[in-house]
Amino acid sequence: MDSFKKYVLWMVVISVGLIAVSGCTKKNNLTGNNWSNANAKTIYDSNGIVNGFSFPSDTLRVITGSEVKLLTGDYQGAQATAYMRFTGMLRQSLIAEADVDSCYVKLSLVKRSPVTANKLKLQLFKINSAWNDTLAQMSNMEYIVGSEVEVADSVSIYGTLVKLKLPPEMVKTWETNADSTGLNLAVKVVDNGFVEIESAQGTIVPVLNLKYKKTLESAFEVFSTNALIDNYTLSETQDASSPNWIINNSKATRMYLKWVPTNSLFTDNDGSPLSSVDIQRLTVNRAVIVLHAKTNNYYAGVSSFSMYPFNLTRSDISITSPPLMADYEIIKYTPISSGTIVGDSLEVDVTPLVQAFVSGEKLPLGISIQSTQERQNMGFIEFYDFSAATPANKKPYLRISYTPPYLKQ
Repeated sequence: MDSFKKYVLWMVVISVGLIAVSGCTKKNNLTGNNWSNANAKTIYDSNGIVNGFSFPSDTLRVITGSEVKLLTGDYQGAQATAYMRFTGMLRQSLIAEADVDSCYVKLSLVKRSPVTANKLKLQLFKINSAWNDTLAQMSNMEYIVGSEVEVADSVSIYGTLVKLKLPPEMVKTWETNADSTGLNLAVKVVDNGFVEIESAQGTIVPVLNLKYKKTLESAFEVFSTNALIDNYTLSETQDASSPNWIINNSKATRMYLKWVPTNSLFTDNDGSPLSSVDIQRLTVNRAVIVLHAKTNNYYAGVSSFSMYPFNLTRSDISITSPPLMADYEIIKYTPISSGTIVGDSLEVDVTPLVQAFVSGEKLPLGISIQSTQERQNMGFIEFYDFSAATPANKKPYLRISYTPPYLKQ
């Protein structure tokens, strides 16, 4: 077969393919509709949200030391202290002199609390005991005089570097009353506020820098080492269940919502209400809970939230009997909802849960929304609820995109 005949044959094959595709799709629905006229529809259901409150988790996520950020501060009833361990240190017998301006611990700050009248400051403390992975025996600490540094009013999303000075005398005697195999330090915040520090698991890790002279040497040398390990403690006074809708990461505060489908909103492509049987057979393409932030200092700008919804299996949940971990159920294929708050709204993807509810597979007993960042940062958001006092444009609702069943029963 010559090249021209091959060309004609290929054109015929392509044309047939195009005719087949165009015959089963509409120009405004290029994905097709299975040869039917059933197109996707979207409803907005605010009346279906019939209950909601915030509550404390009955279990707390364990801090493992593998977190990408270290927390330190005293903020909204939560206290945190950051710890870091530097090994491979020079024996103090080798250090004859240390340079005042070149002995420091360098940290990358990635978040700070909102600016208040009091300046936010950081201080270094020397731990006078061996490193303990539980941090339970590391309360024996002393302030390193001269280490205090003031934190800028704003912190770059790429990290803001600060240097906390190590006095020469402290460097030359670092082994005294301490762990002789390494230098263990703590970082604390002065007054109220918090700071989040990039950890040893991050890209800009804590660094200890020394510029020193050896005995009988005239030239300075530089010693620099990254933190081998780091961690933080977090103690919190959990809030009681509240009618306010709050997510608080440091206190592990979660939200309970109960949504009962408003069946009258589901219609076919002609606008006729779907029967209860047809509602069970519809396909939920996407469903999100849309919440509007009332108080949002932490997640303003580029800070990303991360939420996950759980199905709840207990029928007698109330503000006086909030959800427990035993009541939680993961619905398969439920995604984590991550992103930044757009304007003041945040969306939580509940597609698999809504599909399970409308199909009758699961009873709509309630949904627990929690942050996946619990005890990993100081994030706090308060949302508008569904009360009469909430402005109409701030009320929570479900936005559901669905496809009615093509064949009715």
